Amino acid sequence: MAKKNSFSLLEMILIIFPLTNALGIDRFILGDTKWGIIRLVITVLSLGTIGTILWIVDLVFLLLGKYQTDMMKYLK
Repeated sequence: MAKKNSFSLLEMILIIFPLTNALGIDRFILGDTKWGIIRLVITVLSLGTIGTILWIVDLVFLLLGKYQTDMMKYLK
């Protein structure tokens, strides 16, 4: 039986709220520091454009029940 992702209310709010997700704050809280820093830098350098796109991607995966805290799992 596959393990289902379970998130606390705080984690769900951090993922759903665009600013915390685009800046990578949700990744820091969930323990994925490397991708938190990468997302923060990408968002600042792109003036929020790419961070907003990444937020939409995370939101879609969350709604589909396939959200991962490790960004590399999205690429596999």
